[in-house]
Order: sequence, then structure tokens, then C-alpha cells
Amino acid sequence: MCQLYGFQNGLPKVVLIPWFAIIRLMIPAKRVIFLFVFLTIGLLVACEPLAPDQSPHFVVVTGETPDITGAAVVSPLATGTPISGGVTNTGGVVNTPPPTEMPIPIPTTFPTATPFVCSQTEGSVIRSFFTSAITGEEFAYRVYLPPCFYETLRRYPYVILLHGTGFDDAMWDSDLGAPLMMDKGITSGALPPMVLVMPDGGLISEFNDQPDGTSYESVILDELIPRLEADFCLWGNRDGRAIGGISRGGFWAFSMVFRHPELFSAVGGHSPHFEPDNALPQNNPLDLAANASLSKLPMRIYIDHSAGDYVGTYAKVLSDTLRDRGITHEYLINATGDHTVEYWRAQVPEYLSFYGGVWPLDPLVLPSCLEPSPE
Repeated sequence: MCQLYGFQNGLPKVVLIPWFAIIRLMIPAKRVIFLFVFLTIGLLVACEPLAPDQSPHFVVVTGETPDITGAAVVSPLATGTPISGGVTNTGGVVNTPPPTEMPIPIPTTFPTATPFVCSQTEGSVIRSFFTSAITGEEFAYRVYLPPCFYETLRRYPYVILLHGTGFDDAMWDSDLGAPLMMDKGITSGALPPMVLVMPDGGLISEFNDQPDGTSYESVILDELIPRLEADFCLWGNRDGRAIGGISRGGFWAFSMVFRHPELFSAVGGHSPHFEPDNALPQNNPLDLAANASLSKLPMRIYIDHSAGDYVGTYAKVLSDTLRDRGITHEYLINATGDHTVEYWRAQVPEYLSFYGGVWPLDPLVLPSCLEPSPE
């Protein structure tokens, strides 16, 4: 039966009319059965007020879903297993799984801090001067600043590189090419960004003794280092400082470190010129190696020279003294080369790798310029 609406005496009236009666009035008898079936299906849907919504619904199950008994059911979407049949939830209702071509939802991710990317491939070398109160003379020095030094706002570690007799502040720069090698190493990721300081020792660096504090050591420790850390954003404690030198510069580097191990974390001597009687025991690295306080503070030590270099005899003496005391250090004897610029230039990459060996490649993990240097 189907409900049809009409009016009788001006009032609405519901009339129930059999389907077959309507059909008999409209069509021949031989088509009654066929049309009866067809119209019955269509009219049942149209006339049924509780007919379900025909739009599809998909339930996506992720993670673990408990089944009726309480046991965990691992979702096929979580394991990558092809979906077959439904997944039963705690209410006993079967959730229709989505078609297999439906994309799996991607978890929401949040952006992380963008790492600093330096667009520069070359650092810069600055040459500066100050009038030394110790010598009364002008003191010159060069400073290599790595690429993006000012942009990072970080405190960079630094190494003071001392020249040998007959050279000046240009030795590590134009003669040996250390700044160029730093650029290549930083760009390739082989070297950490660090600052190179290349002083011109002048005449005072040729005197081995230190009468009344008037010495090369005093100029470096009492004048140069405070000026550097005031003018540049540097990592101003022993963890961020290193010192090394070539020939006579090696003598001075080891003398300063053995006398003041609290100021530096690393020292290098490249063909270092040590002699038993060329300085007072309190200044001579050969004597200091036997009694310097090196066990309380960790110190990285590097010594090298060629097999035919005349300085090798006493470099080995110093190395033996350190070894007998149980002090760890690197001592390298290279098969070829001599006490020459050609030998040192060939070794500069190794020297720089030693000095920067414990310093970070990423400048953003260095101490901030906006805060005091770590103690």
C-alpha cells in the first residue's frame, strides 16, 4: 500500500490504494508482473521515511584497537597488511574498511628550527696594530676570520700561530697559506670554523729569557690575548684557546703552555727548536717538560718534524720526557722534508686538523656572543 493525499469536504484525507489496482488501470495485463516488481522496489525507497543515507562512510583505524574480548587488534594500516573484511570495535559494530586505494593519513609534523647556512666560501684576514706597553714599540698581528663570522653571533675558538726566526706575521698567511686552507676545510666540512691569530714577534721573540716580565710571553699573554677577546667575539677560556709555532715559535708555544697550562687546551710544535742551554730552566721547555703541572688539566700536545731535520734530537728528548711521565701526546717524524717552508706548507692541513680536532663543525653550537664567555 502507498499513502496518497487528497481532500474531502475541504479537509485533507489519506487514501490507501492497492498498487495492483493502480497498475491495472494504467497498463495491459501481460506486463503487470514485470512492472509490479520494478515499481515496488523504487516506491519502497521513495516512500520509506527511514531509508539510510546513500553517501559512503569510511572508518580509518590506526594504532591498536581493542576487540570485543579486550585483546588488542593491530590495525592493517599500521602494519601495511592488505585490508580484508571489517575491524570490530568495542561496541560490536563492524566498521567498513576504506578502499585499498585510499591514501593513509600522514601524521601532522611541526617545523624545526632552520639550521644556519653560510652562503660565503671565503673568510677574511685583518691586519692590525697596537703600541705595546711592554716593549714601547708597535706590535702587528693578523687575524683570520672564518666565513660568516659576524652573522652567526657565536664565540669562535681560536689558535695563536707563532712564526719562526727570520719570518713575521705573513709566514702563516702568504708563505704557508693557512687562511686559504681554512676556507677549503670549512667549506668541505673537514675543519671547524675557527679564528687564526698570527702575530709578528719582532725582535723580542728572538730573546729566549724573560727578565722582569719583559718578554714575548708577556706581550702575548698580557696584551695580545686581552685585546683580541675585547675586539672579537671569541671563546675566551682555555677550552677555546690553542697555541702553536714553527721552529723558534715552537719553543715559545711550549714555554708558555708549560708555564701556564690553565690558559690553553692544546699546543703544537712544528719543527720546534729546543736546546738544553739556550734559556733558563724556568723558561726552557726541555726543563719544564719534566715538572710542569700537566696532569690536572687535560692538554692536547702535538710535535712533528722531518727525519732529516736538525731539531729532531731535542724534540725527541722532550717527547721522551713526556712519555716517561705518562703524559699523552702526538709525536710525528715524517720521512721526507727539511727545516723549510716547503715542508711546513705541506703539513699545514695536518696542523689545522690537530688544533680544531675537538671543536664543533656547526658554529651554532658555539657559545653565544650575547652571553659572557664560558668560564
